[in-house]
Amino acid sequence: SEVYFTRCEAGKREKKGCVIMYSTRSGDEWSKPQNIEILPDSLVAAHPALSADGLTLYFVSEMPGGSGQKDIYSTTRGGDNTSWSEPRNLGPDINTPGNELFPFVREDGTLYFASDGRIGMGGLDIFKAVPQPDGSWVVTNMKSPINGPADDFGISFEKENERGMFSSTRK
Repeated sequence: SEVYFTRCEAGKREKKGCVIMYSTRSGDEWSKPQNIEILPDSLVAAHPALSADGLTLYFVSEMPGGSGQKDIYSTTRGGDNTSWSEPRNLGPDINTPGNELFPFVREDGTLYFASDGRIGMGGLDIFKAVPQPDGSWVVTNMKSPINGPADDFGISFEKENERGMFSSTRK
């Protein structure tokens, strides 16, 4: 009933940045996409991933004060169902001095993402992060056959199944 996506706009001589948009469905019709406005216009927000309960949105940004290049952040939906909290950096368990990209969250709260800032098998590798009761994360490399010498990223799963898809630059 709702979709979140990244929209990047560019003029002929300028990049205007990327924002996270959403649209809701009523019957067979989708509403006009709206910017969720979680960051000022001058900052990039991309790669949205919504939790199963619809209350937490994970996304990627290069906000000042992060751990490195692109970091993963989260924001929670307000009681009015349209506003979002101040974004929170997921911290050093997840983010590195490199790039963390393409988050995907499963129903149990397990977060999957790609990173080029951790020891891996290629440029971008897919990692699995399991949340702990104390708020920390246990992060593991998905290894072969998911990761290989090419860039591997953008994993998603079928609901409640250990089956899904991911993107790769493999030949």
